[in-house]
Amino acid sequence: MINVWIPRSRVGDRLKFPAYATSSRRERVRIGTLVFMIFFAGVISLDARAAAPGSEPGFTIAPYGWLAGLDGTIGVPASEIDPGGGIGFLDRVDFKVSDELEAIGFMFYGEWRGDRWMAFFDSVWANVSQDADIKLGRLLPASDATAEVDGNVYQLGLGYRLVDWERSSLTLYGGARYYDLKVEGEAKGGILPTTIKSSTSRKWTDAVFGARWRYGFGEHWHGWLQADYGVGDSKSSWQAFATIGYQFSWGSIESGWRYLYLDYDSSVYRVDLSLSGPFLGAAFSF
Repeated sequence: MINVWIPRSRVGDRLKFPAYATSSRRERVRIGTLVFMIFFAGVISLDARAAAPGSEPGFTIAPYGWLAGLDGTIGVPASEIDPGGGIGFLDRVDFKVSDELEAIGFMFYGEWRGDRWMAFFDSVWANVSQDADIKLGRLLPASDATAEVDGNVYQLGLGYRLVDWERSSLTLYGGARYYDLKVEGEAKGGILPTTIKSSTSRKWTDAVFGARWRYGFGEHWHGWLQADYGVGDSKSSWQAFATIGYQFSWGSIESGWRYLYLDYDSSVYRVDLSLSGPFLGAAFSF
């Protein structure tokens, strides 16, 4: 048997001064946290020695087809619906639309990659027309309405690949997104003797900041997640999309889901809606 002798005075000190013990524990926690942070930083730096697959310098161009749907509200000038002002509409008439995958859109993406820096161009075209509920109270109790959005969204970005892990990488980017959209509302029935239409177009620009995370599942499969937020002429806008692809010698087949939300408002024009749906395309790398 081994006897361990503990000085009585030290035991008494600890019993008499619990604050000393608490302070010591706090110091140990701080030291342990610091050691962990140093160790974690070392692990990241070791993993960051090589670029993840798909991050090699080069060019990529990718056309996509997009099955898009609308969900939200668009507003058009009321002057064409009530040209004489006799009904007493407001300056703007709002149409509420529900999400339906009804129209084919088109996307085109181009990217240049250096050792760490990258630049890209992204364009979206869509023409989506859907049934709508018109917000006119009891003025059009039995009317049928449709709403349509037709236009393009362009985005330019400059990014920096911040971190590389063994199978994945993280890129931060900034840039600008330009909107060129036409919205149209149509209503018939109720107190309206004929079909009436009203439309207007607007162009505006937002500054955009976002991030992209890419992951390689194996020799051929890969995926990436991307999200960004825009602010400027819009009240707010943001987008997110997820992609999964299969790699060939010439490039890859890509598919996923894209969601774009924008909120732009004025006295006679409103776009407060999301445009979303699945896409399918091919990416050619060289």
